[in-house]
Amino acid sequence: MKKKLFAVGMAAVLLLAGCGSGGGGAAENAPASSAPAAGVSGDSGGEWNGGEYWDMAGADMLPAPDVEVGQEDSIYRDSGAKLIRRAELHIQTERFDESVAALKALVADCGGYFEQASSYGGGSRDAHADRNGEYTIRVPAERYNQFFHSAGNLGYVTSSTENSDDVGEKYYDTEARLKTQRTKQERLLALLEKAETMEDIISLENALSDVEYQIEQFSSTLNRYDALINFSTFTVYLREVSRVTQEVGETASLGTRMAAGFQSSFRGLIQGGQNLLIWISYNLFMVMVLASVAVVAAVVGWRELKKYRKKDERDGEGS
Repeated sequence: MKKKLFAVGMAAVLLLAGCGSGGGGAAENAPASSAPAAGVSGDSGGEWNGGEYWDMAGADMLPAPDVEVGQEDSIYRDSGAKLIRRAELHIQTERFDESVAALKALVADCGGYFEQASSYGGGSRDAHADRNGEYTIRVPAERYNQFFHSAGNLGYVTSSTENSDDVGEKYYDTEARLKTQRTKQERLLALLEKAETMEDIISLENALSDVEYQIEQFSSTLNRYDALINFSTFTVYLREVSRVTQEVGETASLGTRMAAGFQSSFRGLIQGGQNLLIWISYNLFMVMVLASVAVVAAVVGWRELKKYRKKDERDGEGS
C-alpha cells in the first residue's frame, strides 16, 4: 500500500515537472544587456515623438500625458510595466575637464555609478590634442529623466537616442515558472523523507538536482532583469572641440545661410593657415633643405640663362 501511495506521489511530481519544463527556454531567451534598435520604442505599445505620443497599435496621434519632468518615471512604475530603458548621447564641449567634472557630479547627484569610463588623447605625447571620452553610466530608473535632461548642460548635444524594451511578459512568465519549480522542489523533498528504497532515493535526488538547476537559472534571469529594470543605462560620448559645431538648417533664410557659409569659409582659411604653420614647425628641417635646394636651383638656372643670352649676343655680332 505504501509503495502504491509513493508511486502516486511520484507521478504527481512528474506531472508537475511536465507542466513547468516548458519554461526552460525562458532563461536562455532572456535578453542580454545589449541595446535594442534605436528609437524610443519597445513592446510597451507606443513611441514618443516630440511632444506627442505615437500609438503603434492604433496609429493615432495622442496628446502627450500631462505630467512634469520627473513624474513620467513613476507613471511607468505604477503601470506595472517592466521597462529596460537606455539612452545614448553625443556631446561636444570646448572645456573637456569641466564637462567631465560636471558629468561626475551629475552621476553622483542621481545616485548612479560609472560602469565603464575611458578617455583618449591629451597624454604626455599629445598634450594639446582633442580629447574624447566614452562613459557607460547606470542611473536608478526613477532618475532617468533627471539625468537625460541635465546632460544637456555638459555641452552641445549633437545627437541623442532613447530606447526602451518592455520585458513584463517574459519577467512574469519567468517568475511563475520559478514558483512552480520551488513548489516541485518542496514536494520532492517531502517524498525524499518518505522514500524507503535506495532506488527511490537516487531517483528523487536526481529529480531534485534538475529542479535546483532550473531554480538557479530562473533566479539568475530575474536578477538580471531586475538589474536592467531598476537601473537605466546611459552611454555618453564626450568630444573636445576647438569650436562647437552649430550648422544652419535648410529652413533658414538665404541671407542667414550665406552669412554662415562666409563665416565657415573664413574660419576654414584661418584654420588652414594655422595648420600650415604647424606643419612647417614640425618639418622645419625638411623645409629648410627644400628651400636651400630651390635657391641653389634658381641661382644655377639664372647663371645658365645669362650664359645662354651672352652666347646669343656673340653669335648675333659675328653674323
